[in-house]
Amino acid sequence: MLNLGTETEQVEHKKSTSELKEGARSIASMLNKHRHGVLYFGVAKNGDVVGQQVAESTLREISQIIAHSISPAIYPTIEELHTDDGKSYVRVSFEGFDPPYACKSVYYIRVADEDRPMEPDMLEAIMLERAYRKSPWDGRASSRPIADVDEEVLRKFVERGRARGRIAFEYKDVASTLSSLGLLVGGELSNAAEVLFCPSKDVQLKMGVFVDHRRTEVLDMHHEYGTLFDLVDKAELYIINNIRRRFVLTGERTRDEVPEIPRKVIREALLNAYAHRVWSKSGYVQIDIYHDAVDIISPGWFIDGQNPEEHLDGESTSSDTRNKLIAGTLFRSGDIESSGLGMRMIRDLCDESGVKVTYEKISFGTKLTFHRLDPYGENPAEQVRESAGKCGKVRERCGKDLSENELAVAEFIEARASASTPEIMEGIGLSERGTQGILKRLVEKGVVQRTGASKSTRYVIAE
Repeated sequence: MLNLGTETEQVEHKKSTSELKEGARSIASMLNKHRHGVLYFGVAKNGDVVGQQVAESTLREISQIIAHSISPAIYPTIEELHTDDGKSYVRVSFEGFDPPYACKSVYYIRVADEDRPMEPDMLEAIMLERAYRKSPWDGRASSRPIADVDEEVLRKFVERGRARGRIAFEYKDVASTLSSLGLLVGGELSNAAEVLFCPSKDVQLKMGVFVDHRRTEVLDMHHEYGTLFDLVDKAELYIINNIRRRFVLTGERTRDEVPEIPRKVIREALLNAYAHRVWSKSGYVQIDIYHDAVDIISPGWFIDGQNPEEHLDGESTSSDTRNKLIAGTLFRSGDIESSGLGMRMIRDLCDESGVKVTYEKISFGTKLTFHRLDPYGENPAEQVRESAGKCGKVRERCGKDLSENELAVAEFIEARASASTPEIMEGIGLSERGTQGILKRLVEKGVVQRTGASKSTRYVIAE
């Protein structure tokens, strides 16, 4: 007896066309999950071809039931097949790329070999994606006036694009520049122009430092407003100032700061979070910092057909996005690349730095996590409490009064909350004598203070 194998998320078996209505439901559920599938009639659940009587009217009936049951319309291929021993059975092959599909006005989703009613939030998300496909949100007219555009941000955008050879014209004025960029709709701002160049009216960025993943103790919290570029800059600085850095001296008065998560990776991830998020729903990009992770959360999951793991592994270079106008505009300035290789770059640089990166679908949308290695000592919660929200203050308060080496040592202490002389020597690459001399001067200037005695001596930033 011919056996076609077991049922899967993309294959359904029915013993006969007496189960035709149930078969239509399976078609809708497979379309909603995988956009294609195969339905057999005359086949037992275990895959054995048991056969059924097939007439010309049988194929017509299948076609009509599908046409009357599935919405939007699909056009399946319906074939009568035969086994070597003369049994007849029917194969219905189908595909559809305009989900969600309803069966008799009810929406189903395929889970293993079952057809389950779709949850409201999933249905809403798929409906939203359909709306984006038919009329992309970023290409629609905005309610903001052209006068709301931040002219300086737009001017610098054009300068970056000209430097990269992707913008040929010079900046003149707001209206003509936006028109040349294709960001006006009937003379009005597009939503893409609003997002990129108008300061946000609502909270579009939330950033916080937490003791642990229970999020019951908030150590630092900021709500920020601005243009997309302002928010990316603020988020990048916040992350850099709240993660560990090592300092590499390159000369008498110069040094390189190397953050534990590569700065290029952080910026790429933030630009992606804004460029590809769902803008039609209220929400914000959220930065959560823990002692062992940095999360970047944005509204909306990847669009249909985009798999984050395939992008991270380099298996996919598709640059398709729900916000083609926003992404295309960012490409013209060189802020992002349109080749679809940004996520692979993120993984490659993270691999070089020993940082694991993952994507996760959550109720809020997409969560990108940088898993931080080398967590703070034996009591990470206390270390995080000490350093939360404080990084960057030394440079702001007394950077002008310190030499480059003194600033390097002070910021090293600031980034770690406290440090010993050997830790500073190893982290920055100074000699013991040089480190001790710098620490003495920093204490005298009131920038750092000494705690403990003898081998237990540590240095902290002075209040």
